[in-house]
Amino acid sequence: MRIPLRSRIARRYTWDRLNVNLLLIPAVMALAAVLLAWSMYWLDGHIPNEVLYDNRLIVSGSASELRGYLFTMATVILTTAGVVFTLLTLPLSTVAAQYGSRLLRVFLRDHTTQLVLGMFVAAFAYCIAGAMIILPAEVQPQGPQITTTVGLYLTVAAFASLILLIQHISVMLQAPNIAAAAGEELLKTVREVNLEEARVGEGEPQTVKSPPDSLWEGEAHPVHVSTPGYIQYIDPEYILTLAEANDIFIRLEHKPGDFVRSGMVVARVWPADRVDTQLDEDIKDAFHLGTQRTPTQDVEYAVNQLTEIAVRAMSPAINDPFTAMTCLDYLGDGLALFARQGTISPNVYDRKGRLRLVFDPVTFHELLSAAFDMLRHASCDNARILLHMLETISVISQDTKSPGSRQELLRHVTLIQVESLAGDLVEEDREAVRRRSEALQLGLKIAA
Repeated sequence: MRIPLRSRIARRYTWDRLNVNLLLIPAVMALAAVLLAWSMYWLDGHIPNEVLYDNRLIVSGSASELRGYLFTMATVILTTAGVVFTLLTLPLSTVAAQYGSRLLRVFLRDHTTQLVLGMFVAAFAYCIAGAMIILPAEVQPQGPQITTTVGLYLTVAAFASLILLIQHISVMLQAPNIAAAAGEELLKTVREVNLEEARVGEGEPQTVKSPPDSLWEGEAHPVHVSTPGYIQYIDPEYILTLAEANDIFIRLEHKPGDFVRSGMVVARVWPADRVDTQLDEDIKDAFHLGTQRTPTQDVEYAVNQLTEIAVRAMSPAINDPFTAMTCLDYLGDGLALFARQGTISPNVYDRKGRLRLVFDPVTFHELLSAAFDMLRHASCDNARILLHMLETISVISQDTKSPGSRQELLRHVTLIQVESLAGDLVEEDREAVRRRSEALQLGLKIAA
């Protein structure tokens, strides 16, 4: 029997996809505008025009005149929308060129941009809907004054939001704000990935029962993917339910963020004789593939976003070390949170204490390499960045308790010192890096 896919991680991925686009909020606002136009027209039918005739805040006129007003406002809004689209295209090209195309999601998920675009779409939809439902004067002599007046106010609000958009874009495109948005996403991903793993293992009994060694020695059923792509997320709740319902044990061969080719094995199932065609398809459904990586479960991708900004900032074309240092601050904050939350267990048990799922979680080693390796090479000629990297490692070390993780930090301190020797630095800068490295190495060794 097929088990439906309704898990937290699937809902979180869907919600992230809806947020990172310019369609959802404008579409909802346009629908609300059409409903508002119908409501105002109904209200016009219950309030005589004579009641509002002397009110200076109400637009008055015949049915044909008011319909013409609404069509004129719709034309003006549509013409001005070209300016709005130009303002939206500018930051997209700027972000892609200076920070990398992966950072476009930071702009696309911005709610202020979505709301301003939605205001113009909603005002246009309201004016068109309002004009279309006005009946000829022969059928309804009384013109819809309230409907037209609300359309006018929506048009004014749309133009006011244009000023807000200009102000917002000028602030949002500043490098510290882009880095802050990417840093916020890193923190969110670290929290949610650890929370998701905790939820999958919730209710785990105190006594666990591992499968016999002979089970792993037997023949496993390989689960192959039919299409290439990046693993955007793996649904652990779904897999655990499948394993418990069919009394099987599953090992995941890849984790979110990995690229898998057509026909590649993504999971192995024991015992093989319990896996039929339907169960094989069900297990494959737990892997969501796409053309690009997403931060839904991929912490390393969230780290890469900040690293990409920093590496591009250190390129000869941009040469902006201050942006790189800002990115290092947010990287240190995110990696410190990851270190505080501790290592994720690779074993998942069912409610009876039976081991059902084994996977490879993201490691502290992988995240440190993603954060520092490329930036270290790009900054070998800049002592300030190398020193700031050492300060970032010092911040992370304050929340790192395990000896293995401290050894990883120690390794990166050594690599930074070696990089300073290979770079084009004056002797005074090289000596400053050496002194700070040795002090940090001593502290890490004592703590370990």
